[in-house]
Amino acid sequence: MKRLMQLMVPVCLLLTACGSGQFNKQGIDILSYVDPLIGTGGHGHTYPGVTRPFGMVQVGPSNYSKGWDWCSGYHYSDTVLQGFAHTHLSGTGLSGLGDILIMPTSGKLFLVPGTDEFPDEGYSSRWSHKREKASPGVYQVYLDDYDIDVEVTCTKRTGLHRYTFNRASEHNIIIDPTHRIDEKLLNTEVEILSDTEIRGFKHSKGNGGDRKVYFYARFSKPFQNSGVAVEGNRTEGRKASSQASSAFVQYHSKAGEQVEVKIGLSFVSYEGAYKNYQAEAGDKDFDTVLQEAQEVWEHHLGKVVVEDDNEINKRIFYTALYHSLLVPNLINDVDGNYVVEGKQYQGESNQYSTYSTWDTFRAQNPLLTILEPAYVSEIVNSLISRQTVAKVGLPIWELTGHDNGCMPSYTPVSVVVDAVRKGIPGIDAEEAYEAIRATSMMDWKHSAFVSEPVVPWIKKLNYVPAHVWESCAQTIEYAYQDWCIYRLAKDLNKADTSYYLNRSKSYRNLFNEDIGYIAPKDSLGNWVPIDLNKWEGIRPHYITGNIWGYSTFVPHEIENIIELKGGPEKFCNWLDEIISDTTEIEGDAHVDINGFIGRYGHGDEPSHHIPYLYNYAGQPWKTQELVRRVMNTFYSDQPDGLINNEDCGQMSSWYIMGALGFYSFCPGDNRYTLSSPFFKKVTLHLDNGKNTVITTENKVDKIYIKSLHINGQVYNKNIISHQMLTEGVNLNYKLSDQPNRNWGIRD
Repeated sequence: MKRLMQLMVPVCLLLTACGSGQFNKQGIDILSYVDPLIGTGGHGHTYPGVTRPFGMVQVGPSNYSKGWDWCSGYHYSDTVLQGFAHTHLSGTGLSGLGDILIMPTSGKLFLVPGTDEFPDEGYSSRWSHKREKASPGVYQVYLDDYDIDVEVTCTKRTGLHRYTFNRASEHNIIIDPTHRIDEKLLNTEVEILSDTEIRGFKHSKGNGGDRKVYFYARFSKPFQNSGVAVEGNRTEGRKASSQASSAFVQYHSKAGEQVEVKIGLSFVSYEGAYKNYQAEAGDKDFDTVLQEAQEVWEHHLGKVVVEDDNEINKRIFYTALYHSLLVPNLINDVDGNYVVEGKQYQGESNQYSTYSTWDTFRAQNPLLTILEPAYVSEIVNSLISRQTVAKVGLPIWELTGHDNGCMPSYTPVSVVVDAVRKGIPGIDAEEAYEAIRATSMMDWKHSAFVSEPVVPWIKKLNYVPAHVWESCAQTIEYAYQDWCIYRLAKDLNKADTSYYLNRSKSYRNLFNEDIGYIAPKDSLGNWVPIDLNKWEGIRPHYITGNIWGYSTFVPHEIENIIELKGGPEKFCNWLDEIISDTTEIEGDAHVDINGFIGRYGHGDEPSHHIPYLYNYAGQPWKTQELVRRVMNTFYSDQPDGLINNEDCGQMSSWYIMGALGFYSFCPGDNRYTLSSPFFKKVTLHLDNGKNTVITTENKVDKIYIKSLHINGQVYNKNIISHQMLTEGVNLNYKLSDQPNRNWGIRD
């Protein structure tokens, strides 16, 4: 048996690995408030490993895929880990990646991972949360079976490992490119280049497409022995190419001896992996890169400074901000080379992927336009290039340069238009328009969940008929995205402005006045019966959301929905019923539909706008009440502190905006709708050198807005413009424990 007696981890190691934190000019240790373990339990699907903002690598613990809750390769319930891989997904409902796993061991050499049930039959190890720590820029854990302390940090494209061997022994480091998370393995290769260098690649197929990832590894000390293996069996020579190749190195180490490993990645080539390593890690040691990583995170997280006495809420907030800065992810090498849909391109600006825009267009992308406009410029130009350069159109859901078609509609349209209309520098409006217009006309591009293209039906009927899966969701989502195209077309005085305005009204064709909902209709114009008491009748027409959320998701014409429901008072009464209706629906809801308050499901994105609907119907105090209720009910600072998939920053960004007191109800219209802020004082340090300061008086758990002054002037609207918010203003709220029914009733 390989299991060893545990030894105490030196206290100095814990302190050194995690650093003392970085202090901003207000003297707040922001990094200490970030806990990457939040969201790794329950159904959050986040990972605790290390990355840089929007970086290529995400280095951290990776395990066997044991079901839906292991989409990131890690779940808080684990007690065995397989090793440390270099790519992971953050909070998604689809799985993939887990590229280039590396694992230190001691004693007998194992070249296969073993299993959760029988870890002693492979190189896997037991571990405990008691000796695990995660923080921006560093992750560390103690391997119980090997008496080894592991620390990892990273640059944008390179992962750095430091292993402390706590007892004298024969120590092994296994490099296993076969590790993957729900992908089909096609081919692998490893090659020992010298007594300090190894390179290799993994070729796989899954949600990231048919793809390759290359690595170059440099060890801080020459290894005494090394070898390669195929299918877990050692082979002769220094190179192995097969479906399952791996490599190992060995050290005869003294107690306390350390080895550092740097691994550069590339989705393009061996040369790219080496260049990335050389440019970003090179001669730097682990502590230098760790300090740089912490400084980078301090800079980005420090753009929002929260001053408040509630430590728990600050942990939730700053962890949410951290999660909001993880995705999308860099895919180009330092020389500009990148791959999209299997073809190599070369660009002058950074290219990104992991575009879960069906989730993120609602809050995460708008939040970035405030806090990270420089990144937004790169991200949007990357999206535009999918049409202007690669000629494949804007992606539906792209991972490592491959559009897997998950979710409906061409949701990057909203992201592009929102950025252009807000005046984010460096984006060519004409190129942006041509890219989104071309995508909107592509008859072949559609969600992977439907059996036929959707756009032809929109062109023909101006709605999606019921025989097409998710017909109502498809119609509604496309209507909003087409409104975004209309807004930019109008700004640029395009000839097809009226055409897109007409398409943006397609949802009206599915509003069934008899039942008061957006409901399915067949291709002949006949209503399809739907039983609101059974999930099996609802699910085929509303993807992961539900009929209550989708029947109100018309942010570009919310006033029309209010009128269709009988006017503001009847609309608010209807919302009240949605929130209070707890009667059970027969059957099984989609796995993503949870986090319910009545019929409002906060656990998935299509309903995220619902708490803010009251603002548009003359009862904004109910928005203030419901937003706070959602924040207090569905977010915590525990591992299961997210009610459902974090979804690449959307779930967290919703919380951030709720805490700040504004929400991007209709991205593309350059406005935010207001609710009551959560903290005593928040300062937004904007990239233009200006500060926006949000303060509250008489807080003490009060949730209703009594009054608002902006730059000392009384402000009674519940809408604020992007320009006003980003020009550096002071918003001073007085809160009350009783609703003020006269404030904010006009926008």
